Amino acid sequence: MKSLSTMLPLTLALGGVVAALAFVLPLDTSSRDSALLGALIASAAGAVTMVLKNLLGKGLTGNAALKALMTAQGLSFLLRLLAIGLGAIVVRQNEALSAMAFVIAFFVVSLGQQALETRSLLSGSKVKVIS
Repeated sequence: MKSLSTMLPLTLALGGVVAALAFVLPLDTSSRDSALLGALIASAAGAVTMVLKNLLGKGLTGNAALKALMTAQGLSFLLRLLAIGLGAIVVRQNEALSAMAFVIAFFVVSLGQQALETRSLLSGSKVKVIS
């Protein structure tokens, strides 16, 4: 697994790129605010997920490492589910926000983070994967 000092800044930078796109794209204020909220919430959830996976998998090998990483994966999905639920509540309470912009920004960041997490896990594997 790649070090947390490498992967955590990449995870947060991905949220920053999506937030920057919210300012570059021709969006109205409500869509821009919603996209920023989605990028922020997804970035925070992704950062917590990376720290969690790093803590649970540290120093373990074999089946214990696999079990710890699968537990971390399950917890990260639960965390992302709670994060999108929190964002949905915020968007629902504030009628000025755009639900579509929130969802798109959230999932663009989350899918990018999933790719980074998978790459990080595969980099620590001794099994060669053809890519």
